[in-house]
Amino acid sequence: MAVQEATVSAPRKGDRISISISVQISSTDVRGEHFSEVVQTVNVSRSGCCLLLKRSLAPGQKIRFQRMGSGEEAVGRVVGQTGIRSEGNLYGVEVLEQGDNFWGIRFPQQKELEQSPVRVLLKCAACQNCEVTALNEVELSVFQITHHLTRKCQVCSANTMWEQVPDKTSAQESLGSGKKSEKRKHGRINMKTVACVGPVGPRADIVEVMNISRGGMCFRSSRTYREDSWMQVAVPYTEGAANIFVAGRIVRSRRINNALTEYGVEYVKSQD
Repeated sequence: MAVQEATVSAPRKGDRISISISVQISSTDVRGEHFSEVVQTVNVSRSGCCLLLKRSLAPGQKIRFQRMGSGEEAVGRVVGQTGIRSEGNLYGVEVLEQGDNFWGIRFPQQKELEQSPVRVLLKCAACQNCEVTALNEVELSVFQITHHLTRKCQVCSANTMWEQVPDKTSAQESLGSGKKSEKRKHGRINMKTVACVGPVGPRADIVEVMNISRGGMCFRSSRTYREDSWMQVAVPYTEGAANIFVAGRIVRSRRINNALTEYGVEYVKSQD
């Protein structure tokens, strides 16, 4: 029976970035055949990645990674199969032994994540260094308008221009009711932008964002979501870019009309 792409039902350890990175993996498939081939990531995070490959792997087995073009190596463990596509199987892999720069991306520390409403994968225009950048309210408002930021680059030791990293994945990947409002812990920014709710692909829900804060966001959708359910959210969302997804929980919902419902999402802290 085909495995459908899974939805999130528990908090994730950190952010995941929808980006295609070429890695050479070596292991043994379920038929006992040893293989070594170059595959693409579907997304990456500080703790691991999702891989797309045609072979069948068993949960718990070890695989060896080498990031193409860098020589960086790591050991991973297959956590399980998360879905199936026409091109092959999707596997969630935890990277067990890796350097701080295995993916070539700097991930922010936990304190930075808690203090920022959104995260964006940016690249220094001068040295091509990539970082998951935690934007504060002011930086977010500027980025929404200009699509770039000027910030300090640790590699260049200077203030340089940073732009969002484009996504190189394939073309096909191209909160009910009646509860009193909670006392808000963070101020809201009224903002008209779009977000992606759920997994990237044909089932993704591209929604209108009404406002955002350090602790969450408010969006409107024609789809129905249950209160207290978990989801993955990318905000701001740019089609064709390496968008960053974070875990969230729907804490409230309000019917706008027959077609739209407004939902409040609370971001969920990483549990490292």
